[in-house]
Amino acid sequence: MYKDFFELLDLERPKLHKVREAVIAGNHTLAAIEFIEYMRNRSVPVFYEGWDNRKINRSYDTAEADKVCKRHIVHVDVGDDIDWKMDPHHDPEWKYCLNRHEFLTVLGRAYWYTGNEKYTAAFKELLVDWITKNPLPDVDWMLKIPSAQSRGYFMKEGNWRPISAGIRLYTAWCPCYYHFLNSPEFTPEFNIKMLLSMVDHARYLRRYYTRHVDYFHVSPNWGLMESNGLAHMGILFPEFKEAEDWRNTALSRFEEQTRMQILPDGVHVERCSGYHLVCTFCILQITELALRNGFRVSQTWLNGLEKMIDYVLYLMKPHGVYPMLSDGDESDVIGERASYGLWEDINNLNMLEDSNDLRYVLKAGARLFNRPDMLYAATLGKQGQKPAKQSAAFPYGGFYVSRSGWKNDDYYMSINCGPLGVYDQECVHGHADALSIDVSAFGKTLIIDPGRYMYEGPFRIWFKGTAAHNTVVVDGKDQSQLADGWKFKTMAVPTKRVWCTTDNFDYFDGSHNGYERLNEPVTHRRRVLAVKGQYWVLVDDLVGEGKHKLELYYHFPENAKINIDDRTAKAIARYNDDVCLSILSCDNHKSDMNVYEGSENPIRGWVSYDYAVKMPAPELCRSLETEMPARFTTILVPFKGNQPGIVCEWIEENTLQIKRDGKIEVLILSGGSGKRMHYGDFEFDGECIFAQMSADGHLTRCFSAGSSYISYKKEVILDSHGGMKIENCEKKL
Repeated sequence: MYKDFFELLDLERPKLHKVREAVIAGNHTLAAIEFIEYMRNRSVPVFYEGWDNRKINRSYDTAEADKVCKRHIVHVDVGDDIDWKMDPHHDPEWKYCLNRHEFLTVLGRAYWYTGNEKYTAAFKELLVDWITKNPLPDVDWMLKIPSAQSRGYFMKEGNWRPISAGIRLYTAWCPCYYHFLNSPEFTPEFNIKMLLSMVDHARYLRRYYTRHVDYFHVSPNWGLMESNGLAHMGILFPEFKEAEDWRNTALSRFEEQTRMQILPDGVHVERCSGYHLVCTFCILQITELALRNGFRVSQTWLNGLEKMIDYVLYLMKPHGVYPMLSDGDESDVIGERASYGLWEDINNLNMLEDSNDLRYVLKAGARLFNRPDMLYAATLGKQGQKPAKQSAAFPYGGFYVSRSGWKNDDYYMSINCGPLGVYDQECVHGHADALSIDVSAFGKTLIIDPGRYMYEGPFRIWFKGTAAHNTVVVDGKDQSQLADGWKFKTMAVPTKRVWCTTDNFDYFDGSHNGYERLNEPVTHRRRVLAVKGQYWVLVDDLVGEGKHKLELYYHFPENAKINIDDRTAKAIARYNDDVCLSILSCDNHKSDMNVYEGSENPIRGWVSYDYAVKMPAPELCRSLETEMPARFTTILVPFKGNQPGIVCEWIEENTLQIKRDGKIEVLILSGGSGKRMHYGDFEFDGECIFAQMSADGHLTRCFSAGSSYISYKKEVILDSHGGMKIENCEKKL
């Protein structure tokens, strides 16, 4: 073993002269001793922030590490003779998590802060057991067969899936090497045994690389995580002859991946909030490691990374919570860790400065790009500078975020109007959630995307389906038809028609064609007006042929209590801390309203904040069966204390009148023809007008989207010469 190992080293490096002399003398035992002393005393390369300044903390909580010492790993008693291919939960993700070795990093942190050698002993036993039972497989045959067969091996069979090998290195093995290196129990022999297996990992990742579209035909985040593991080996272990090749190859792959996987607006190509955060962390981590050690990354790489963090910044809710859109778990910037899934949980455990992925991404972005607004979000306004804008659009990703501000109580809504994901990879992490929303106010999530739960079983189908999202279901079918728990056989194509934003109002107009596949086709169009800090108006139009069953869903967190008043067509959601949400129906037709919670047959009313953890949570369903066209109109009003008095009605086909607090407000939706049209006292040529008036009809404020001309009672409010369209117009009169 010793001889084979030293042949891998570049013994001509000046500081390895003692190792070289011992090898030349044939004293490999001495060479192993000299090599570990060299590794313990070298000052470069530089690992992440904090690794050069170990601080003993005797009060560090070692409860989780103590469980690992007793072989309670990933919530299962695995026993002394571990079967590394076991699947006790009938979920391959558990096995994948077992073989990613996050639990080793738990031991590493316990040793780092306490110095207790029992954690070194447990680490050595577990790592040697894994290395012994999981030798590098012979997988040359995979390159010679159809991709569907090789994909099956990597997806379901091997503990050497390329993504798992990459994650093992950068999440567990590399940080653990630094955690335990100075332990007296980290012997020269064990040092070489561990490094030999790490070399196997690097060579394997060097050869088997999952590009965005490649023979494995899998999710594109694989390539980033594989390259991250290879980059760690190439940067942190320059003593190996192959290290320069590993490093250059990995950084080249990152350059390729950042161009392939980051959309022009910064959204990750899979369009999932969770995988966006994972990939942002992955790119950011290796960026910092490369720059700290003097290796260049391109400006294109950096520009894309900054845009990715921008998306994280604006998607995060005012109270510091990051939503779980498509396959994702809820994260927040408050806790020690961003999320707490039972498994399938790739947490940031090799950043000693902060083990919260979300907070680390924002803080690192702040220092890397000199962005005090990112620091503001990471610290919930305690440091940094408030972002310059409130609302934001990410048109390539298909996400639109409306907010009234950046304080804890401010109002927030995200709207999904983008593709399912990577179409040529069958959108495996996408959900059938076109035009769905996520809402918060007063420091709480009020309407929620329920999450993903698990990647196997009937609940997987429900969490991916349209009925598990805050949008309209037609005839009980999903907008995009699932082929199985991963792939789609039909894919709805959303279209953003209008997005505009001002200080006091936001307006969105979008549609999708998912139900145009029906024998009697239907198109769903959703228009949203945000009266910032006060309420939202949602207008859902279903246009098509024939008679259909329509269901409009709203999902709530598990602590919400829903009360329905059939007489007023209103539902009230009540949360903790006296926070409430009024859900008011403004339609002329009568629809049924029902609440479901925690039903298993059929599956209805659940939420999952972390992988493999679900809990009952209320869902509100408004339903009716009617001829097309049809419309659902909803006003969402957050409040605390007394319930606001709001009355609304359609006084004309496209004119909604809202009365509240002695004032009259009117929302007028045009056909979008671009021609001047008369609607009551208004004449305009835009997409919509929202007007606020006193009780006597005096116009006090007017907002319009896409207008070049507006008049009220024949008084001109806006006249753009030459017919030029104004994207948005807001005037206080």
